[in-house]
Order: sequence, then structure tokens, then C-alpha cells
Amino acid sequence: MGTPEERLRILKMLEEGTITADEATRLLQALGAGRSPAARATAGREPRWLRVRITDINTQENKVSINIPMGLVRTGIRMGMRFVPSDSEIDYQELMDAIQNGETGKLLEIVDQEQGEHVEIWAE
Repeated sequence: MGTPEERLRILKMLEEGTITADEATRLLQALGAGRSPAARATAGREPRWLRVRITDINTQENKVSINIPMGLVRTGIRMGMRFVPSDSEIDYQELMDAIQNGETGKLLEIVDQEQGEHVEIWAE
């Protein structure tokens, strides 16, 4: 079973651009595969994903498309919060509450005309 430090090290490599999102996903899945059967039984079901997609409004091309295992969502949101403007109207606590309550489907959708981006976040 992977330790929190190992998972954070993988996220740090992703943040630095040392590895791709797909490589990070595979590494994180490999760490999770080592869980004991008892740990899997208490988890109830396989991990869900938080999907984030940022699309260019003008070209409709994906700028960012990443899938994050739910077990790492808190860390990912904390990392992402550093890049959000201070005048943002996004309520991160509301987003975290929705995730923790097991809500599925689209959790957040923002169109930023100034940056020309369409941001979508959903849970599956």
C-alpha cells in the first residue's frame, strides 16, 4: 500500500511536469493495487474519479483534461487553489462538501470570457 508521502511525491512530479497526468494516474493506481483485501472491503467499492476539463472557447480544443482519483482530490484542490485569483467567486468548501457527500455528475462549470476558457469539473 502506498504511503501518503509516496502519493504526494507523485503529485509533485506531476505539478513539476516531470511526468504526465496519465503516468501519474498509472503510478497512483499501482500504489492503490497494493491495498490489502481488508482495506478494499472497508472501502466498499473501487475509487471514483474527479474529472477536470478546460476547453478553449474559440477553438473548442481541450487545454487540460485530467482525471484524479477521489482519494487524492483534497490534495489536488489544495494545489489548484494556489492558481485561482483572489477575487474568484468559486466556493471551494461547497465543492469539497459535494465530493464528500458522494455527489456525482457536473459539480462546477465556469466560462471565463477574459481568459477564453470553459472549465468543467465532474465526479464519476
